[in-house]
Amino acid sequence: MKLNRPRVLLTSGITLVISTIICTAIAQAPPDGSRFKDFLLHDQFDIDNDGRLDTEERAQARVAASERPARGRRKGPGRNRRDAGEPVPRPETLPDSLRLASDDVSHYPEKDLYDRDIVRTVFFDIEGDDWHSELSAFHGTDVEVPAQLTIDGKLVGEVGLSYRGNTSFDHPEKKSFGVSIDAYDDDLRLKGYRTLNLLNANGDDSMMREVLFSNIAEDHLPAPKANFMKVVVNGVYLGVYGNVQQINKDFTNEHWGSKEGVRWKVPPDFSGGGALVYHGDDLAEYEDRYELKTGSASEGDWKDLIEFCRILRETPDEDLKAVLPRHLDIDETLWFLALDNVFMDSDGYYSRGSDYYIYKDPKNIFHLIHYDNNETFGGSRGGPGGPGGPPPGSPEFDREPPSHWSRPNLDRPRPRSSQDQNRGRSPRDEQRSMQERRDDEPGRGRRGRGGRGGRGGGGGTTQSPLALANDIDTRPIITRLLSVPEWRARYLDHVRELAEVDMDWANLGKRVEDYRVLIIEDVVRDPFLGDRNRFTRQLDGETGSLKSASELRRAFLLGHESLRPKASADTDLTD
Repeated sequence: MKLNRPRVLLTSGITLVISTIICTAIAQAPPDGSRFKDFLLHDQFDIDNDGRLDTEERAQARVAASERPARGRRKGPGRNRRDAGEPVPRPETLPDSLRLASDDVSHYPEKDLYDRDIVRTVFFDIEGDDWHSELSAFHGTDVEVPAQLTIDGKLVGEVGLSYRGNTSFDHPEKKSFGVSIDAYDDDLRLKGYRTLNLLNANGDDSMMREVLFSNIAEDHLPAPKANFMKVVVNGVYLGVYGNVQQINKDFTNEHWGSKEGVRWKVPPDFSGGGALVYHGDDLAEYEDRYELKTGSASEGDWKDLIEFCRILRETPDEDLKAVLPRHLDIDETLWFLALDNVFMDSDGYYSRGSDYYIYKDPKNIFHLIHYDNNETFGGSRGGPGGPGGPPPGSPEFDREPPSHWSRPNLDRPRPRSSQDQNRGRSPRDEQRSMQERRDDEPGRGRRGRGGRGGRGGGGGTTQSPLALANDIDTRPIITRLLSVPEWRARYLDHVRELAEVDMDWANLGKRVEDYRVLIIEDVVRDPFLGDRNRFTRQLDGETGSLKSASELRRAFLLGHESLRPKASADTDLTD
């Protein structure tokens, strides 16, 4: 249990003491080399030392938060940085917003927290009406706002709330929540879990990309569980959220049988420098790219990470098959790469070399874990064409795929020369052909958002299964694994299976339809969404939808030379 010390009455004198430390707090930015750390305020303003900040303590901490250096500041509450106009009215300020009580919703006390067939409603009661401004002010700090949590008709207890996310915080009015179930009681759990991640599906009108991808990935390798949940704050309905499992020591224990080991998060990084690239032996080069998530980690754990990067870079090709399995779970990683590539994650390892987790288990074996997958299936911002690919509505996007895409078994001979290849082709066809060839050349990749500086794959429907296979400078995991014929063959088998089975709309469409039926009425009532047509168009519309993206991607993959039945270990990596 958390230690609850006797409370000290906050007299005006003590309040004055609190005020005098604000200037000190303002000056204290995160430690050098730790740009990922929260701005630290909690301990400075916990004057009565009871492990929590009460209303007056948080008010003082909020002043310090508002004056922190610009590096850690966020936009004001209710503002969209793309819109310089007035703040959009919040649902809790509108008299006609939907109000819900626990008796108004269904309860599932016997169901698992991540059961895919239900949509629970979670209720948070927060002191005061200014909770949104307060959460916004404390975004990027270590201060959590206390709330009473009720679910399945039962009061769970007091938890800590925070707004989470980077662009998902800055852009949408609907914010993502991080919930620390054990914030004030170390033993408090919600159906065995200590954390909730309630995600806003930023930029994804289907609301499904992250949940769908996590469900599919979970069938093939350790991946976060995910389903949907409705959120109510102080009686006001805030809509549908993705409920995605936290990658913590409980997650590692579930999948690898140990709460020990070390976890790193690789946040957005347009340079691609967090893709396990070797930057020499200077620890600072890694501390600025990998966010350490294990408090008990030592300098030796960092040295293990650096050594692993060196091994990826410097091990001779002929030694890889013997050396790498002593440091990396090979088949997990082959699945990790196949899923990232097939499902066009425009925020993932291929596109930016970031937005994933690294886990070093107690045996010093490294594992890669997907997270933040709201831009799969072609990406939420670039549409199914993906960054660098044709945008929805463009002639290139809307046109039918070449006839050979739908006939993956066709034995199409390679042109004998560039003259033969170009004969009878239009300038547009030739430009497209040149781009496809460049995508697979060493150091090449579709550019645009995500590929900038990192030579990312971009996540488009025409990304090659063998994209970046020669780009050791920025994607060493891809390059080194695919340089071993046996592993390359296994990887291509995984890609083929995902394309044939999981990307088949007969199967994927069933998942989508089940979720459509499950959440559509809640989406329509969502105060931040509320557009039935926009929602359904994102599911199976002719362009820009999950269906159109998956069909184009599947056709391209199954028509790609590397995935034809005759593909073998000697497949040319530059095809």
